[in-house]
Amino acid sequence: MTEVQGLAQHFNTMVSEIRRLMQEIETKEKALHAYELSVLHSQINPHFLYNTLDTIVWMAEFNESERVISTTKALAKFFQLSLSGGSEMTTIENEMNHVAQYLFIQKERYGEKLHYDIHFDPALSAKVIPKIILQPLVENAIYHGIREKDGPGFLQITCGSTADGNVIFVVKDDGVGFDPDSRKEAAGIGTSSSLPKLGGVGINNVDDRLKLYY
Repeated sequence: MTEVQGLAQHFNTMVSEIRRLMQEIETKEKALHAYELSVLHSQINPHFLYNTLDTIVWMAEFNESERVISTTKALAKFFQLSLSGGSEMTTIENEMNHVAQYLFIQKERYGEKLHYDIHFDPALSAKVIPKIILQPLVENAIYHGIREKDGPGFLQITCGSTADGNVIFVVKDDGVGFDPDSRKEAAGIGTSSSLPKLGGVGINNVDDRLKLYY
């Protein structure tokens, strides 16, 4: 009888643990879905879209037809890659291309104010990652780093791998930078709600989505 009671107790404990895990999975899935919707909504950013269309109109008024065509194509490709066929995942090659389209458009707006370089290891092209994790960081670097700088700014985006197989993305700029308090907050000292925000997706969004995926 004692053995039966022990088995019953272990069984009940197991059932409770399964229920807890299922509840945890459901909660994570709901949170992830909310973050993903936030990402997609932000990509149809009225400010970014308005500024880009305004730039295209300005080009058209000066009869710069080739620039109008190239910028319009970049904008279309940017949104195509943002949607990525409805999938929440993409490849490293597509993610880097997404950033490239964004930077091409911003270069048309900022001219000599913005210079950039994008490089990634072709061997990593097909690796699958959550989409739109780099563009928010690049946007942040432009709006809060380079735009506030006197003179031209340089932005570098790279992707490589470590000896143990981890993938590393780096977004580096030579803009004005953070103040010390913001750096502490970005390092996790202080509240996450005080992390820098963007015109579209916040850094918190990228951070939270990566934690939920991995």
